[in-house]
Amino acid sequence: MSVPLFVLRNERNRRYPQRKLLESLSEFEIRKHTGLPWWGAREILGWLEPHVEPKQFTNHAVTAESKVLTTLGFFRSGRFQWLMGSDCGLSQPTASRIIEQITIALYDFILGQPSLVTESPKIVSFPDAAEQKRISTAFHAKSRFPNIIGIIDGSHVNIISPSQDERSFVNRKQNHSINVQIVCDDQFRFIDAVASNPGGAHDSFVFRNSHIHHRFLTGEFGNGKLIGDSGYSRSPFMEVPYARGIITPFQNDYNKRLTSVRCAIECTIGRWKRPGENFAILQQKFVA
Repeated sequence: MSVPLFVLRNERNRRYPQRKLLESLSEFEIRKHTGLPWWGAREILGWLEPHVEPKQFTNHAVTAESKVLTTLGFFRSGRFQWLMGSDCGLSQPTASRIIEQITIALYDFILGQPSLVTESPKIVSFPDAAEQKRISTAFHAKSRFPNIIGIIDGSHVNIISPSQDERSFVNRKQNHSINVQIVCDDQFRFIDAVASNPGGAHDSFVFRNSHIHHRFLTGEFGNGKLIGDSGYSRSPFMEVPYARGIITPFQNDYNKRLTSVRCAIECTIGRWKRPGENFAILQQKFVA
């Protein structure tokens, strides 16, 4: 997106305000700026600060705190980088570099795939045996389905039309997107995510080619099962609704109970992509 001419003319002469620090912001200001409570912003800063803090401080060095706040503010608002940078006392090129650096580092921490960050914890991870038992008990109490350890579904994130293999990214709504596979637990938490498939890929295809599918095939989760919608195939580890049409009373009751428990994934995705309250950038198009 082009930058207004007056911004370019005044870029070199601009005197930026003092950069905001987390301690100087109130709880309301932090939530409004980042979409997170103060402890959430502080926790993310704690993850990244040792790895993105400048090694040498100069007059123009940007602290890790400023980098994290700038990036979270950009995710929250989806505003132009030059405007976001101005609010945080940064030029547009600097804001662009910071957003890229923090985004990659945050991605590595969440999925435990270090590139910028070494020895990163995996924040999104499938629960251990004890937690699986707790999840199964919670779902059974609600729906009487035994051994359910997660709810699965796909959600599309729109992207700008890619220059290569463009047709594979076109989804059923004729938009370009990435099909993100999400598995959640009973508390609306992500316990597995795959974001490497184009929008034209069917949910069942994404699942069959995912690591979590392989783990179920090898029997790693014992009798554990997932619940999916009609886009998935029924299997020993996947419960799906019966097709519409002439069904028995038992099958009708089965579908009702399955629908009641599947609302967990709908709520999880809804909270993740809720406009105006979380990250406005999710309502925009990304470059794949």
